[in-house]
Amino acid sequence: MFDNPLEIPELVRKISRYVTTNDATACARVCKAWSYHFVSAIWHTIDFAVHKHLYQMDTKVLARYGHHIRIVKNMTERDHIMALTVSGARKLRQLSIKMMATHEFYANFSDLLRRNNTSLGHIDVSQPPCNTAPFFTPDALITMSSTGPTSKLSFIKLDGLTMTRDAFSSMLKGCPELDHLDIRGTNILSWPIYDKSGAHCFKHIGITRLTAPIEQVFKMDSQFENAPSLFVHFPNLTTWSTWKWTTNNDISIEDIRDEITKHCPSITCLRPETPAPMTIRMLTQVFDDLTAIYLLNKQFSSDMVMAILKHQETLTSMSTFTTHSEFFDTDVIPQVESTPLDTSGWIIQSIPRLCPRLKSLQLTLYEMDMDDIEKSKWGCHDLESLYIRIRGLDTKEKIDRAIQLWREGRNPIKAPIKKNKRKGGRKGPSSASLQTESVISPSDNSIEARVARHLLKFKKLRTVWLGWKVRS
Repeated sequence: MFDNPLEIPELVRKISRYVTTNDATACARVCKAWSYHFVSAIWHTIDFAVHKHLYQMDTKVLARYGHHIRIVKNMTERDHIMALTVSGARKLRQLSIKMMATHEFYANFSDLLRRNNTSLGHIDVSQPPCNTAPFFTPDALITMSSTGPTSKLSFIKLDGLTMTRDAFSSMLKGCPELDHLDIRGTNILSWPIYDKSGAHCFKHIGITRLTAPIEQVFKMDSQFENAPSLFVHFPNLTTWSTWKWTTNNDISIEDIRDEITKHCPSITCLRPETPAPMTIRMLTQVFDDLTAIYLLNKQFSSDMVMAILKHQETLTSMSTFTTHSEFFDTDVIPQVESTPLDTSGWIIQSIPRLCPRLKSLQLTLYEMDMDDIEKSKWGCHDLESLYIRIRGLDTKEKIDRAIQLWREGRNPIKAPIKKNKRKGGRKGPSSASLQTESVISPSDNSIEARVARHLLKFKKLRTVWLGWKVRS
């Protein structure tokens, strides 16, 4: 028996998974037994932007503890690769690297991949544009066994690289567990043997999410106009992020619709970063019955709302995003961004009012007016997640009070029902009976109370963001 719970090895091991690096370092110094468990937490994640001098560490130390490394971030130099080589890291799960356009760097990087290609599940490779960069070959990503590929990669991001269409197909074939592919800015060169039908192209049935610009999907190689679109590789695609529109092109909206209808009929989620006119045409002329739409905040206009409402019977998730860093978990209330709808708040209200299947609504940097909200009921009764800003709810104190009133309304106070005599001499309910007391006074018309009353209309609402911290 253990007198102290912290002497139980299994418990200490579980605790080690949830502490910060600094705390893990302190715990590892307590005793030899704790050091055994907490040293893995210290070495689990290596970020070269933070651990800038790791490659200068004594090689004996690297070799002793390197086998604990699982995640590597911001690798940018050959010295970083050599440090991992010395450490003997062979069980990496995640790796992000910014390539240098030299054959030596590519060779060292390939060696690192080969040592970890059976454990990697997530890889992010980028490279600044360079005409002299070697072609990226995915051979090092893939290892074969007698039963087939053993790659565990579920996410691949390739940005700024160059590879052939055959190499691209080989990569897809060798990564059967791949679900999300991000190939923004990567040149994929075709050959004359490809025809428009894509009969020679490998089709990956597991990939459901693709991030690739429109011109990359349809005209990845200007030398071979007859090359099939990239859509032929993804018959089960459900989510397409178009990223940026980087060049002028003559791809017609009809061609886009025909290719999607033929090769990717299951796309139901769209995240376009195309100019607003093109986005509107895609929403109205290319897609039918979308379930999720993610738009740039600055694109909101009355025409855009009308385009969104084409999908009102099927839409379950509507979100806006910006090019800024994530701010949901920060301690700062973000500034409201102006949109063409700032003077027409009632237009945006048509989305929650007319989309009955909506479960998630995120309009993070657009400020709603409670007067507009209260004019008519929202039709999305099954709303589960709501990220909005409310005019007047502009301080942490006001947001906290609105959230507190909502939480108390979801779990109201129970009070005894008073006894009362009925006709015939029978007594009323026992004093032990309970009734619900409202936590929001009917006379309270503060902005916090009005917001809380609105939130309480949605019985399934679980997650709320009103400008500061996500609450549940």
